[in-house]
Amino acid sequence: MPRPFTARERQDADLMHGEPQPNLRRPHHAEAAARPRLPWIDTVRVAVTVLVIAHHCAVTYGNIPVWFYNEPPQDPSAYALDALVVLNQTWFMGLFFLLSGYFVPASVDRHGPRRFTQDRLIRLGLPLLGCVLIVRPLANFHSWLLDSDRPPYALHYLRTIDAGPAWFLEVLLVFSLIYAIYRTARRTPCPVRDAASELRPGVAVGQLLALMAVMAATGAAWRLIVPDGTHWPVVGLPTPSFLPQYALMFAAGVLASRHRWLERVPTSVAAMSAVLSALTLAVLAPGMMSPDPRVSAVAAGVLTAALGTGLSVVVLVIFRRLAPGTGPIRRFLSANAFTVYVIHPAILVGLALMLRDVTAPAIAKFGVLLLLAVPACWLLAAASRTIPGVKKIM
Repeated sequence: MPRPFTARERQDADLMHGEPQPNLRRPHHAEAAARPRLPWIDTVRVAVTVLVIAHHCAVTYGNIPVWFYNEPPQDPSAYALDALVVLNQTWFMGLFFLLSGYFVPASVDRHGPRRFTQDRLIRLGLPLLGCVLIVRPLANFHSWLLDSDRPPYALHYLRTIDAGPAWFLEVLLVFSLIYAIYRTARRTPCPVRDAASELRPGVAVGQLLALMAVMAATGAAWRLIVPDGTHWPVVGLPTPSFLPQYALMFAAGVLASRHRWLERVPTSVAAMSAVLSALTLAVLAPGMMSPDPRVSAVAAGVLTAALGTGLSVVVLVIFRRLAPGTGPIRRFLSANAFTVYVIHPAILVGLALMLRDVTAPAIAKFGVLLLLAVPACWLLAAASRTIPGVKKIM
């Protein structure tokens, strides 16, 4: 039987669960009713964090130049990397928002909206600020060195400033504050429903299809105004066309939390989701490339809704069944996963610059960079968390 989380380990992993640390001196009255930790969800977060690193490794060597450092590919293997990037984008950040939303209501129950807000401002706001002031300049410094005009660095920094991958922290902070405002207005916590039994498949499928339908309609309508490829500077949001998906997945996590949906969704629903995702991808992927913006918007809206919800359910059920426990390695990976997300851009760029003179197919350089980056990110994240004060935030 796996060893349970210690109090220190629970605090270290709280932010990756979307929860601020508990007030151990004067616990909220609901603390005793807090749900047990779900180690398999920590494992999901670690896996998706690795996927984020793989995503940015693929962008480094692919045909989509939206990263701090990009090597123009010289061989067709880069198209496989482009396909990975496009497929990832349809669902994996939505899963992050779903998981974050899932643990927010219990956190507000324990701490109250005011304390929750204060902790969120510290534990999301300070890492966001660190990304803008430290990580992004490190990741982008080479572009200033390569600039033929070489303006003053301060001017270059201001011209290129945005949140980078930390846009996730920015958007999650906004969603969390909106929920805190809602709970302040409501004043009383929502009741927690009985979660002892597995959801009936019909109920689970109905809820999943309803979420897909709402997400498809809002996503298609939104894309007519904010098409794919739009970038919001300064704010730093690289994928604003996905905002309806992010908001709805966070809201779905909040709603599912009261019913313990992630613990109870049947395996058969995951199988259905996998089939539906594959069929939707086969049918609608060509429509996303249509020159007609209306056709492209509808196809992308429906496809990202189906994959965003469908693949998320598949991944969650697989990890719940195959990786339910924990262990020292998983606890180490989980405790440092949030810090890895924050610092990985500078590490990836540094490693890619070291490999720039290596001649190899794009997909081979992708593989080498990924194999180097994953252990480097976790080791440097663990080292950075030994700095006084850093571990309390990340």
